Amino acid sequence: MIKTLEVSLGEVRGLSLAGIDPIVGQQLAASGYYYDPITGQKYYYNAVQNQWFYVTASGLLQALSIVEQSAPKTVSVKAGDSLKISISYSYTGPAITGAEQYFSIGTKDIFGYHPKLEGTVTRNFPICGSATLFTAEKTLLIPSNVGNDWTAIECKVWHGTPDAPETGRRYLNALVIVGLEAVITGFTIVDYVKA
Repeated sequence: MIKTLEVSLGEVRGLSLAGIDPIVGQQLAASGYYYDPITGQKYYYNAVQNQWFYVTASGLLQALSIVEQSAPKTVSVKAGDSLKISISYSYTGPAITGAEQYFSIGTKDIFGYHPKLEGTVTRNFPICGSATLFTAEKTLLIPSNVGNDWTAIECKVWHGTPDAPETGRRYLNALVIVGLEAVITGFTIVDYVKA
């Protein structure tokens, strides 16, 4: 069975998240702090540098290339299922050959994101003087050794010639892995009679 998950990487200008609110996808004009009401994460947008930053627990700003957020939906999968992940984004910038559109399923913990299953689709970008929509998809086969913590999905665009900076999105708790443990419920003795 193929399960489908669609991921929008937002608008990419010169392969950066320039001017796009990662939470609601609105155009931004002003520098300032932004708050994700779903995850509680704080971000800072610098309009002069056209750059997003992640605000750490200690208040430091770290350059943001992958927007991380709670998944808009949850898909249940099991070993042997295929998961088709579709992405879309708009590109403006120079011609790039061999850019990599990356798709992965993995785990997320306090040390970061750890891909467990990966796939790529190569893309050549023509010179785009205005925002041009691009889409891609990749189907990943859930292996028999899938872990119940493989719940995150990360997609991004990067590499190529000239080298494109990493730009993408990560959904947390996008997947529920089922069928890993035997479960019996509703057990009862229906009847007993003298035979």
